[in-house]
Amino acid sequence: MTTTVIRTALWLGVLDALAGAALLGFLYIPEANVLMLALSTLLVIVAFVLLAVSSTSAAHGLVHGIAPWSSVGAAARHLPLVVFALLVLGVLCGGAGWFETWWMSRAGEVDAAAIVAGDITRTGWVHTAVHWIVALVQWVLVPAWLATALAWIAGYERRDVLTLKWLTAGLGWRILLVTLAGMVLLVWLPWRYVYWRPRILPASSVQVVFAGAKLLLIYLLAQIAWALCLWTAARRVPTLATTSIAPAPAVPATASDTV
Repeated sequence: MTTTVIRTALWLGVLDALAGAALLGFLYIPEANVLMLALSTLLVIVAFVLLAVSSTSAAHGLVHGIAPWSSVGAAARHLPLVVFALLVLGVLCGGAGWFETWWMSRAGEVDAAAIVAGDITRTGWVHTAVHWIVALVQWVLVPAWLATALAWIAGYERRDVLTLKWLTAGLGWRILLVTLAGMVLLVWLPWRYVYWRPRILPASSVQVVFAGAKLLLIYLLAQIAWALCLWTAARRVPTLATTSIAPAPAVPATASDTV
């Protein structure tokens, strides 16, 4: 398991870094003429394809027990299904963000209504709860759903993907627990130290090396967290495939059937 997750994380890290390089090139290209505008558009498309292929090929490799680089062709064929899943999750994630914005813009009205209804003045916990619920949806549920969608695309292709059954499968306690632990321990906690450096560090090129090593470590930890999510989601797919497509047991013939 450890070797598979590390291999997947390294594969994700390499392709995602290439996608980041393409986006960086997009930011530094002056859109002064049609040629530069076309090049900028091409770099954005390349970055999106690399990001999609990295996770899709990783999920396909985990489901079928092969190396992720051997699944690039299958990942490319599955890109339309990946775009469909991303659109669905984009609506859900954006809807959660819109709801938080709508709620917070009416926080004063909610407080006033609570005072009128029951002389309730301590309503701060309600607004805090709404914030954390939205954060759980965007940072735990959506990644768990995405990992499950990619695993189902790899295992079933169109079957049960367009019907959105992976949304229900993504609510399993294992994938939610792994996603939550990965986000807290491998993403949120390391990111809190992104600006930290030892005070004894000399003000020289050593600081640049230290900052680069720290950012690289944070980047790799985030890739490990995503690889763990994909691995957890992929573990369920063979079981589901076996139970859903297994043929019914044959009924032995009786004497009355042969008459």
